Amino acid sequence: MHDVFLNAATGLGAEQAVFVSYLRDDQSHESYHFLLAADPRWCLEYKRMARFASDPWLSYAASHAEPISACAIPVHTAGQQAAVELARRYGLVSVCIAPAPAFGASARVGMLALGSASVGKFDGYGYEKIRLLARALSLELHDWWSRFLRAELINRLSISDFEIEMLRLELAGLGTKTAAIRLGLSEATVNTRWQRLNAKLGVPQRRRAAETASRFGIV
Repeated sequence: MHDVFLNAATGLGAEQAVFVSYLRDDQSHESYHFLLAADPRWCLEYKRMARFASDPWLSYAASHAEPISACAIPVHTAGQQAAVELARRYGLVSVCIAPAPAFGASARVGMLALGSASVGKFDGYGYEKIRLLARALSLELHDWWSRFLRAELINRLSISDFEIEMLRLELAGLGTKTAAIRLGLSEATVNTRWQRLNAKLGVPQRRRAAETASRFGIV
């Protein structure tokens, strides 16, 4: 995927590119994943200085769908200015931001940043020329990352297809009796299975389990 990403970004005229996939409103910042076709020192500094919360580009991507030139995104605080200056220091001077909004009940958001060290490269007319292609690339990367991270999470937590069906039935609002009939099990067995699944997801009860699974894109 990295080579495909690099070739696509280069084809759009970018000298550097970054794609970030993350869960909206994640205060721990543990869900942030980066795909880099850029100077890795930027990413290391970004993480070390915890620029997640103060990044105006990520803030824009979390609440908008339209691609935009980064220079059009308001910068209000010293932290936001520092995040922009850090990017500029490593060659992301003129940047096109293409959000990939969360879909369904998942909270996962994506953001593509196409950058150049040349002033004005992705501002004004230069931005308008690539905005549709940048959006398409961002959505494609978002879909790939979401599927990859879903598979990784399911494997790490050892969640079975049967348990995924249990989660779907719970999200549909079906009670234990109806779910037991659908699953071909006794109510007691369904309750036992839920206890195990709740433990895997680290939650106290099944509704929370279903909501958590939905937020992380498992169902």
